[in-house]
Amino acid sequence: MAAMGLMALAVAALLGVAMGMKYLTTPAFMPYHAAVVGKTWAEIDPLMQAIVLGMLRVVAGGFLALGVAIGWLTLALAQGAAWAPWAILTTAAAGLGPALYVSLKLRSVRPEAKTPVVPTVAAIVLIVVGTALARFG
Repeated sequence: MAAMGLMALAVAALLGVAMGMKYLTTPAFMPYHAAVVGKTWAEIDPLMQAIVLGMLRVVAGGFLALGVAIGWLTLALAQGAAWAPWAILTTAAAGLGPALYVSLKLRSVRPEAKTPVVPTVAAIVLIVVGTALARFG
């Protein structure tokens, strides 16, 4: 069971890096952003586009950092570091808590916007269950 937990954490780390790369390389805001503002990317003022892309790159950095941190902390957990489970859980909470809050907030503004609530909750569950299995499994 511990190996399954470590594998779940490794998958979560890779997903964090993948999301970071997605936000780092996107040429425009995400479809759910368009649904929230009710405009296409082309309808957004070019100066506002620059600001939005800058913020998306900051979000990308957060996802990349989260994925890398979870990866390194998973190695520490695999080596038996007693502090590693708590470090994994607090790091995940700091990274994914705000992401979940914003996803829920945007969806409350525009319920039809397909904000990433489900993937964010799935990542949280993957990390919590993975940590528990790796530590106690």
